[in-house]
Amino acid sequence: MGKSGKLIKARKAAQKAQQSTARDLIAVSQAASDPINHYAGFRHGRRHFVLHVGPTNSGKTHDALQALMDFGSGIYLAPLRLLALETGERLRSAGFACDIITGEERSLERGARYSSRTIEMVDLDHPYACAVIDEAQMVADSKRGGAWTRAILGIDAAEVHVCMAPEAVDIVTTLIALCGDDMHIVRHERMTPLSVEPEPLDGDCKPGDALIAFDRQDVLVRAANIEERGIPTAVVYGALPWPARRAEAERFASGEAKVLVATDAVGMGLNLPIRRVVFTSVSKYDGRRERMLTALEVRQIAGRAGRLGLFDHGYVTSTCDENDWLRNRIEAGTPSIASARLPFPRELGKDADVPLSVVLKAWSKAPLRFDMLCRVDMTRPITIASMLERQGAGTGKGRASSRDTLLKMAFLPVDETRDLDEVSGLYQGLKRKRHPMLPGGEIWERQYDREDHDLMRLERMVRTLGIRFAFARTLGLMDESMETAFIEERIRLERQVIVKVTGPKAPLIEDRLTTDFLDAEGNDGRATGVWRF
Repeated sequence: MGKSGKLIKARKAAQKAQQSTARDLIAVSQAASDPINHYAGFRHGRRHFVLHVGPTNSGKTHDALQALMDFGSGIYLAPLRLLALETGERLRSAGFACDIITGEERSLERGARYSSRTIEMVDLDHPYACAVIDEAQMVADSKRGGAWTRAILGIDAAEVHVCMAPEAVDIVTTLIALCGDDMHIVRHERMTPLSVEPEPLDGDCKPGDALIAFDRQDVLVRAANIEERGIPTAVVYGALPWPARRAEAERFASGEAKVLVATDAVGMGLNLPIRRVVFTSVSKYDGRRERMLTALEVRQIAGRAGRLGLFDHGYVTSTCDENDWLRNRIEAGTPSIASARLPFPRELGKDADVPLSVVLKAWSKAPLRFDMLCRVDMTRPITIASMLERQGAGTGKGRASSRDTLLKMAFLPVDETRDLDEVSGLYQGLKRKRHPMLPGGEIWERQYDREDHDLMRLERMVRTLGIRFAFARTLGLMDESMETAFIEERIRLERQVIVKVTGPKAPLIEDRLTTDFLDAEGNDGRATGVWRF
């Protein structure tokens, strides 16, 4: 056997040894092998669950939030950052000091007794008087479902309100029963009737219509086409920054914009005055393939029509001649969710004797003793960990090479296909102990110094700004001046997006945005630690 053959053989033997060690780590880890008892360690005392079960537009979240406010303190856990922001602002407008925390931003208020967060940001070490877990049918989501399972199993709150579609009742009640907690179910009925119209849309939209597309470019093209016919239009989609989304929602709610064009982001709890939902397609690209909408997705989106207090009936139609198909999906029974996703236990990843990517892969393939649990998709952290390990991460004691740094970066809120260059660049700055991509760095100054970006570029800049903010905060690099720079840049970019999206009404909206940064005494909220969105 030649030298190269021996090297290959030795490499394979080392890999097998690492894999064996990783499997042994998982076998002796309670977090990995016995998650029910593992999460019991975060709870102090028996919990009471109130399960709010019903379709969209049935008042589930409204009632749960009312209970939360009655407690005087607690936490709301959202499926989307936009919903965390919206609910946090709702609590603030009701007079409650509320922190807003997502994977990409943080807005804190002095003396806050409430917190509104994306569900991934829940702190299991913190006790709460009351907790609200929204959209719990997401427990089955292949990539994010583990966050719901973790919250249900581990949150330390005397009373927990869980809002969900009927399909999730069986799996959620099973998880609660395994914890030994008590529960009762509150059934919610839809408050306004919902009907699929007999014919597809033929002609112009009507006031209160929401056209649903599944691609940002399609949203903008359709909105432009509608406005060419003299119909003022608002747009909402996932990449739209929060102030711009709110400004567009206000234009639609006030009647200034007659029609809304949006992605399926509107289906997950965002409150908009929609009379009729119009599907422009019944399929979507889910990141891997083009597929037909599920019955649950159709009901979630269609259910936004006919908001109580504004309309006495909700309507659904299509522009793609699929009304019969939509009717069947809305009326068809949906089987119960069979399993909940289990999140990777971070403490398992701290063992430095085996590469993190090997531990992540071994955990993703390890058997589970509970039939109703399955593991989350680990593609993103495995991809990031493998890339950073090739650059020297996780191999030493310094900050850049430490296992803790690698673990934190592997779970940054990024997309493993679009954001790898961004993550790699941030890590290289960490290695060199210079941070050209953060405020004050040469790359930062070069990227964030222009006013003439197109809308897609602006949205991408807002996205990368959020990634860099999360990186700096997670790695402990953030100081007051850096945080101020992030805030100021976000404001500047978001105002440019508003100008692009809302057109001539931008000056009025900019004035309204400016006042959002004033605290109760009229001082600049940034100076008092309050980052308002």
